[in-house]
Amino acid sequence: MSPYYLGASLSRGHDSNIFRVPEAKGPQSDSITTGALLAGLNQPISRQRVYADLELRRQRFDKLQELNNTGYKLASGLDWETVGNFSGALKLGTEKSLASYSTLFQETLQEKNIERERSFSASVQRGTARNDLQVFGALNAREVDYSSPAFRSRENNRRALRIGARWHKSDLLTLGAAAVEARGKYPSLPDAYNSHGVEFTGDWAVSGASHLDGKIIHERRRYDSARQRDFSGLTGLLRWKWEPTGKLALTTSLLRDADDSERFTDNTPNQPIAGSRVTNSVMLDGAWKATSKITFNASMRYSDRKLVNFAPSGAPMQRGSDTTRLASLGATWTATNNVSVGCNVARESRSTESNLSFSYKANTANCYLQAALK
Repeated sequence: MSPYYLGASLSRGHDSNIFRVPEAKGPQSDSITTGALLAGLNQPISRQRVYADLELRRQRFDKLQELNNTGYKLASGLDWETVGNFSGALKLGTEKSLASYSTLFQETLQEKNIERERSFSASVQRGTARNDLQVFGALNAREVDYSSPAFRSRENNRRALRIGARWHKSDLLTLGAAAVEARGKYPSLPDAYNSHGVEFTGDWAVSGASHLDGKIIHERRRYDSARQRDFSGLTGLLRWKWEPTGKLALTTSLLRDADDSERFTDNTPNQPIAGSRVTNSVMLDGAWKATSKITFNASMRYSDRKLVNFAPSGAPMQRGSDTTRLASLGATWTATNNVSVGCNVARESRSTESNLSFSYKANTANCYLQAALK
């Protein structure tokens, strides 16, 4: 089999509420056509592996033509291993796309907003699966910027260093612990923060059909200027994967997250903006392989978000919450090894009684055709 592939995809979809605005503001619906060219490689070289996946896409709206955009996505990397006990990975990614309109702003945004993201990671590990103890270190970097001035306060750069160890006495159980140090900054505000955390991880093969993994993190984040945004608390993930049969796979995830890029938003006298302090989510995913070529999938998301209006010094701080629900159902037909067809329908809604957020509803539908030469 060739390590290279070339392909193309074409999708057609409809969105009942492009800008994710409340009913009172008159949601605008539109149909979207997206075409993409695909290319990539996956090449083993002795003990190493080089890979890259590139997508170039053009998105066109039937009515809201001012949102037409050209985007791309690149994911590349190198997996390496020495003759001894050392191994690691290098990853480089970049993406340009139309940003999501499900924002934290009290006022909705109804203009074109292009998001650009760049990421890099490097990791090294001493020890293999044959060793009870593995010591590792990892460096991560991420930069995000936006074309809309309304989103400039959310542009952020983050660098993180993780050093830790994993222990596994058998293939059934792996435990880990790591110290995490991070530095981030928001160039447009300007402000920066330091983050100190301790992370504990676990991976348990309960049985041949059941698998549990998760992590718990205690983080302390301190900002240089806006000290009212400081955060200290627990976040984490617990995930259960269950495959009762060879055709059915179910995944349940519990997530508690405190994302600084969501929490750190600008404040002006005319528009005090809410930030997300903590988000608690439940996620259910299922896939059923009806035949060797047809797969049905379904997912549900429920997120409860705690909001805080980080008002200027001396002003009272407002608090609130909102709830977001997402349900989707889809099917994929793998006609041949090189051709696949799929469709998906979804409903997304947000509800709140707080003036720090707004409610909306949106229905989406999408079908695609993808072909590749491998």
